Amino acid sequence: MEKYQTIHTEFNETLVTLWLSRPEVHNALNSGMIAEIRHFFTLLEGMPQIRMVVIRGEGTSFCSGADLREMKDSLSLDPAENLKESKELFNLFSTIFNSSKVVIAVVHGNIFGGGNGLIAAADLAFGTIDTRFALSETKVGMAAFSISPYLMLKIKSSVLKELIFTARTFTAEEAVENGLLNQSFGTMEELELHLTGLIANLMRNGILAISASKRLINNLAIQGWSKQLEQIPELLANIRVSPEAQEGMTAFLEKRRPNWE
Repeated sequence: MEKYQTIHTEFNETLVTLWLSRPEVHNALNSGMIAEIRHFFTLLEGMPQIRMVVIRGEGTSFCSGADLREMKDSLSLDPAENLKESKELFNLFSTIFNSSKVVIAVVHGNIFGGGNGLIAAADLAFGTIDTRFALSETKVGMAAFSISPYLMLKIKSSVLKELIFTARTFTAEEAVENGLLNQSFGTMEELELHLTGLIANLMRNGILAISASKRLINNLAIQGWSKQLEQIPELLANIRVSPEAQEGMTAFLEKRRPNWE
């Protein structure tokens, strides 16, 4: 199996666990992690014996979203490189969403921005009751372009607008109520017990039937997306280098308020 720098994987017969492994930065999504996750999911398509992928995060948080230090450096890229990086981020969520495997996100801690995209792109998601979420992009002058299509499959548009516009923190209870999580649990031990039972249940069911059902449901859900999806990487590339986003990310990294407040 491939050696990775930002993730590690555990195989158990028909199940594989993918661990996000940058705990020192709360598993922020940098270009290396994005490429490695996509590469691993691509490899899995050639492994028919693997039926399920569980995505988890090492350390205190599942995923803190995009690596803002790296994203801020997009100002130094030429337009073609900036667009390429934006496409890579967009394609990360598409790769997970379109995987032929059942993808389960098991989450904890504080989850910001793109971390919520990983959850939304997964088929099923579970967390602990003390998990906190925020669609925080607008706080730094960015927009949730890459993750919005997948969030809209789980959260109704009026609620999603409120969460994106305010960038407020919301609870695991709200995440369940709004469809981002399937269920939350009082402790990680309770979550693990549920996960074990769920996996055993899924393993008893037809692999081709589950895969075909996933494909049909996803296709029905995204009908009419095609033209809009094509525009997203360019929209993201443009906003990354906007004065507002650059000021917002600088202010965040310098632990001060942006100058638009």
